Amino acid sequence: MNKWDISTPTFESDQINEKLKVAPWEGHRWFAYDYINFIEPNTIVELGTHYGCSFFSFCQAVKDFNLNTNLIAVDTWAGDEQAGYYDEEVYRTVKSTVSAYFSHLNIDLKRMTFDNALSEVNESTVDLIHIDGLHTYEAVKHDFETWLPKLSKDGVIFFHDVFSPLEYGSNVFWSEIKQRYSYLEFKHSWGLGILFPKGDKVYNLLLDQNIEDKINLYTYKALYSFEQIKTNDLSFMVEERDKIINDNTRMIAERDEAIKNNEIMISERDETIRSNETMISERDEIIEKNESMIYERDVALGATEKLVKERDRLIRNMEKMIEERDQLCNQYQNEIQNLRANIMDLYKRIELLETKVNYYESKKIIFNFRNKAD
Repeated sequence: MNKWDISTPTFESDQINEKLKVAPWEGHRWFAYDYINFIEPNTIVELGTHYGCSFFSFCQAVKDFNLNTNLIAVDTWAGDEQAGYYDEEVYRTVKSTVSAYFSHLNIDLKRMTFDNALSEVNESTVDLIHIDGLHTYEAVKHDFETWLPKLSKDGVIFFHDVFSPLEYGSNVFWSEIKQRYSYLEFKHSWGLGILFPKGDKVYNLLLDQNIEDKINLYTYKALYSFEQIKTNDLSFMVEERDKIINDNTRMIAERDEAIKNNEIMISERDETIRSNETMISERDEIIEKNESMIYERDVALGATEKLVKERDRLIRNMEKMIEERDQLCNQYQNEIQNLRANIMDLYKRIELLETKVNYYESKKIIFNFRNKAD
């Protein structure tokens, strides 16, 4: 067994998933990393992995210290009624992390329920079992009782969420089970219970390494790291706030410039409106004059129509008179022709009478001459 060393590891999994830095288990990663280095387990089984904050801390230690450890993660990667349900993105992220940084390790991701995985793990072969599934009292108790036979001699069980601020049933189960066995515990980061149900060998070795003092050290380190994260987050938030303020200042300046431009545009629009109103007024006056002219035109057209009608009536009367005149003319012409014919007859009768008169005149002269002679 190694001497306990306090390390400052780099958790490579954070490069793929930064959420691990603020996961509930994050405050126990340094202890878990050094614990793996100290006991050099042959087999680790984790019940409930989610994004793998705890599991990848185990993997990082196995990788960094060149251990030949079997790493088994059991999870449906679908969530539960307590933690909530999630989609395939979680499992894809876990697989991507394994492929990127731990592909050469003996890792087995068993996507199944904890009970279904029991038949795939031999009894008394697991040196470390980490229980972090459903946190109800019944579920934690069931996981402990069904997996305890898988634990090797002097094997250890980690329980997460034993000091949950949400007062999970895991808190109650831990307060009961630790009365029966040797244990160590961390109260930060939702609590981590370390139980030694199959012997105190590892427990005593840890005591020899002044583990109680180290627990205080890891606790302070985790709390300090958490405060750093909060400080960094606050600094980031301040930077973001300042950026937002600067952006808002720039936007306000742009808005004010836009307002000025809009005011100019509004002024020009108002001037255009006034000009349009003047044009509309002039147009209305022209329309009014045109309407008056149209009215006068309509009156004139009405009068003209009356004149035209009167003219048409006169024309019809004139045409009627002309027709009557033509009829009279024809009648007069006929009468004239008759008179001419009568006159001709009279001329002829006069000529005849003149002839007779001349005859008788000549006869009279002769008669008178004879009478004188006698």
